[in-house]
Formats: sequence, C-alpha cells, structure tokens
Amino acid sequence: MADPEKLGEEVMRYGYAQKNKIKLYGRKFELVSDPVNRHDDVFVDAREEGADNVRQVQVPRNIVEMAKAGRRKKNSP
Repeated sequence: MADPEKLGEEVMRYGYAQKNKIKLYGRKFELVSDPVNRHDDVFVDAREEGADNVRQVQVPRNIVEMAKAGRRKKNSP
C-alpha cells in the first residue's frame, strides 16, 4: 500500500487540495482541507456551494487509483 502522506500529495495533483473548487457528484464544493487517508479511501473536508457547514467528502475511487498508479510510475526504475 502507498505511504498515506505521499498518496495524499498525489491526490492533490488532481485538484483535490485546500482552497480549490471542484464539482463532485453533481454538486459544487470548496475544499477546506487537504486529502486525508482512511484505510484505502481518501477524504477531503468540503463546503457545498451555498451552505455554511463543512462535511467530509470521499474522493472518487478512480482519482485515488490514478494517484496510486502515478506513485508506482515514479518509483519504478
């Protein structure tokens, strides 16, 4: 399994970093944290457009898998 801190860094390269705005699951979010790993899943704290509360949103699995693949490519000779 990838180092959790390094996986978070790779996920940030796909736009899932603090202060970025993303559209996810048909909704617009402003990210208020950097990615956090929980086992094999990655989450970010986000505020939905027009809402005051912050909630954890799961980063889509395909983004996490692309980030893992990017790590493997960098580490291969």
